[in-house]
Order: sequence, then C-alpha cells, then structure tokens
Amino acid sequence: MESETWNLQAGIWNFIRRYWLLLLLALPFFVALDDSSLWDSNEAFYAQTPREMLERGDLSVPYFNGVPRLTKPPLSYWVVGLFYQVFSPSVFWERFPMALLAYGSVLAVFVIGKGLYDEGVALWAAGIFATTFRFLILGRRLMIDVLLLFCLLWAITCFLSWIQSQKKSHFMLASFFFGLGFLTKGPVAILPLIFLGFYLWIRGEMHQLRKAPWLTGGLLCLFLCSFWFVLLGFKTGWEPVLDFIFRENINRFLSLDLGPQRGPFYYVGVFLGDFFPWSLLFPAAVTWTLLDKNKSAGEGEHRHWILLSLWIGTYFIFFSFSHNKQEYYILPLYPAAALWVAIYLKRAGPSTLLAGGVGGLLMALVLLLFLIGQVLFEEAGLWIPLLLIPLVVWGLVGRRYSLMIAALSLFYFAAFGLYLKPLEKYRPVYPFAQRIQESTSQDERTRGFQAGYYRFSAPSLVFYLNQPIFEVFDPQAAVELLESEAAIYMIVRAEDYPELEEATTRPLEIVEVRPNLYTTSRTLIEGLRRGQADNLRESWTSPIYLITNRRSD
Repeated sequence: MESETWNLQAGIWNFIRRYWLLLLLALPFFVALDDSSLWDSNEAFYAQTPREMLERGDLSVPYFNGVPRLTKPPLSYWVVGLFYQVFSPSVFWERFPMALLAYGSVLAVFVIGKGLYDEGVALWAAGIFATTFRFLILGRRLMIDVLLLFCLLWAITCFLSWIQSQKKSHFMLASFFFGLGFLTKGPVAILPLIFLGFYLWIRGEMHQLRKAPWLTGGLLCLFLCSFWFVLLGFKTGWEPVLDFIFRENINRFLSLDLGPQRGPFYYVGVFLGDFFPWSLLFPAAVTWTLLDKNKSAGEGEHRHWILLSLWIGTYFIFFSFSHNKQEYYILPLYPAAALWVAIYLKRAGPSTLLAGGVGGLLMALVLLLFLIGQVLFEEAGLWIPLLLIPLVVWGLVGRRYSLMIAALSLFYFAAFGLYLKPLEKYRPVYPFAQRIQESTSQDERTRGFQAGYYRFSAPSLVFYLNQPIFEVFDPQAAVELLESEAAIYMIVRAEDYPELEEATTRPLEIVEVRPNLYTTSRTLIEGLRRGQADNLRESWTSPIYLITNRRSD
C-alpha cells in the first residue's frame, strides 16, 4: 500500500514538473470571477436568459426581459442553466462555466500543437493563446463565443487526429463538436470545414475523405444542428427559424446595419490590439517562415504552415467582407496565430533589436498603466502586478520564453485579483439595483414598480432586479413614464436629466449619483476636454443619475 501511495505521489509530482506551465495558465481564468458586476450587454443576455427559461419551466424558447430572444441557438443558455439548476443563479455560476470552456480551449491548442509539432511548441502555443488580451477578456464575459471557440477547437483537434489515425471515433467526435458549434451560434460554426478541406486538397489527400464514416457522422451532426430549430418551428411557427437564417446570418453578413460601420481593414487594427502582446511578434514570425523555411524545417512541417495560413486567412477574409463587424468575430483565428508564433520562437526567435523594442514598449505601457491607476484609484498596492512586467521583458530578451509566458500569466492573475474590485466604483448598475430594492416600499413591491433606463445601456439591470425593465430613447416616452401613477426608477445620464426635469410636471428626485468610466477613446477625449486640470479623476468619468417620480418623505 505504501509503495502504491509513493508511486502515485511520484506520478503527480512528475506531471506537475512536466506541465507546470500548462497548469499555471488556468489561474487568470478562475480568479475573482464575481469581483466585478455584470456590465456588458452580451453577458447580461447569457446571465439572465437561462434564469428566465428555468423560471418558466421551458428550455426550448429562450426569454430575456420577459420577451422571447430567438436571435441565437440555445446551447450557451443550457450550459449556464445547468449550473444554475445545480447551484444557484449568480454571477459566479454564470462565469464559472465560461472559465472552464476557456481553459478547455487552451488545452485544445496544446493538443493540436503537440500533434502538429512537439510538446515544447504545444506548451508555448497554449501559453501564447492563454495570455492573448482579447481571449482573456472574452473568456470571462462572453459565453456564446467562448463556447463556440471551445467546440470549434475540439472539432479541429478531432478532425486532424482522424486524418492521422483514420479512427472512426475521432471523425464522430469531430462531427459531434461541429454540431454543438452550430447549436451554439449557427452556420458560422462550419467555417473550419473550408480551410480543412482546402488543406487536404493542397496536400493531395482528398481521397482520405472517402474513408470517412459520412453517414453516421453526418447524421449525428445534422441532428445536433437541426433538432432545436425543428422543435422551435413546431412550437412557435417557422417565422423565427427563417428570421434566424436570413436576418441573423445572411442579411447580417450582406447588408443589415447593426452598430457602427467599419471599413475593410478593420480587422488589421483589431488583430494588432487583441492579439497583444504577441501581435508584435507575429509579422516577424510570418517573415521568417517566408524567407527561411527551407533551412529551418522539413517538408512535413511546411505543410502545417499551409494549415495555419488557411486557418487565419479564412476567418480574416470572411469577416472582412462582412457588412457587420465585431472585434470578437475573429477570435477563432488566434489559436492558429499562437501556434505560428510558438514555432517561430522555438526555431528562430526575435532578433535582439526586435525583442528590445517590444520590451521597451511593454515597459512604456506599464508606466502608462501606473499613471492611469494613480488618477483613478485610491487603493494601495495596485502597483504590485506591474512588477511582473520586467520579468516578462527579461524572459523575452533572454529567450526564456516559458518564463515570459509564466510571468505574463501571473500578471493577468494578479491584475484581475487586485483591479476588478476598485473598478466597481465606476460601474453604477449593480449599486443602483441595490438602491432601488432598498428604496421601494412594501406597498410598491406588492403593487409592482417599474425600473429601466433612458438614453443609456444597462441590460444587466434585468439580472439584478430579476424583473422586466424598460428601455426608452424617446424623451416623450420617458416623460410619460415619469408622469404615470406607477413608481418609476430610471437611470439617466447627467446631461439628459435637465430636459426630463423641465418637461415633467411631477416633481422628480435624484436617488443616487454614480460615476461612469469612459470606455472609448472618443468619449475619453471629450471628457478630458471638458474636465478640470486639478481634478483629472472626474475628467475620466461622467455622472449617472438614478431618478424616481416618488419623492421620499
């Protein structure tokens, strides 16, 4: 018995020594999951919709804010709903499955890298992807795209494994994950089939597809893709199904205006910012591949460059032609970019000049972050995570890339752990929801009160109040609400309040005032222009009011 225990302990220790970096990468995804309140509208949808589905006892028709929400398939709602059912509806249990899926995506990159190259490249590729800025942020707040990425990466993993092994089970697993991807976000899940097909065609291996179990795999994938849409069609009619196919996919790609219009080169800037800091090394990796490939690797490895190029190019070109563009649409290409940078670091590495330049830029950003922190926060010790950046730079310049990745992962871990709580003072929705619940009398709670926002965006208010809210943008509609007999609680911007106060015959009361942090460069510049030189903190924020038509005694 003692011998078996010793062998188990030795096995665990050897595993930790071998894969310590892979284990370390999990830290930023799971730390301080509920230290920040819901803010982003997308996260509010995926936090509240599963709760409403469970409360209605209907898992087939998603609801948000009391009305059907049929713009996306329901798999992401079901995943969160499962955790709600087992535990309870909360911010933590909405984000915990996201963290699991995000880290599962990192493990998929490791498996792909190990299959294409070797374990060292796989570890670095997983580390590069796990410390990519956009992926880390989305992995903590955007359920649907994290779930889609997880399904696509494991579908690609299983498909590539089937190419090598010809095992039927691997093809079936690939079909399973492609089907789950479709059930997550629709037809966009089939994009990997484009570059995987071209990859086989360029390699002259299309004949392998004849050996695939198309009947069973196709039926499995088709069932997963279609069963919810068929159920929805029989339950609500076929109009929502057709609307999803044409409006939410075809029209959105071709002509439908949703959000700001962006040019054809929009994703160039997105890639540079969202794949940071590794985007600074990516051009050098591509240049090295083009100029030095015959000296650095064999023919087999060059075929993998074809796969990575097709992978990146498919997503980049497809969404560049889309009429509607969002930065997270190209999230699935970052694993391929991470693999490319990892093999570059393994085979060549940046020159001293490039490494020094990137290191200097990182140090300048540290200084900028420190100055911003001094303006916005009063808490002590927020400079501690910044001490890890010199270690990141040392790892880059000294070609100790495992150290660089580990230090960067620890930086994000420490930053999330220390910065999220102080940022809450600039997020007004959650404290406003608490104030509304405290301010409403027992009679108002019995008869009901109405809450919502005017010319502002706060859909997370639905989650915190767990009742339907209003959203109005027309001043006349806002005035009619405030003059009604119902108790009204409304979130408005400070600049919009005088207009409402003047137009409303009933007296209004400002219940609470909270600062709202500017989150875009345009609004920040406007704030700095309007601000006072002796009060920079206020120049970075705008006041947000919670008002009511019920005066307190």
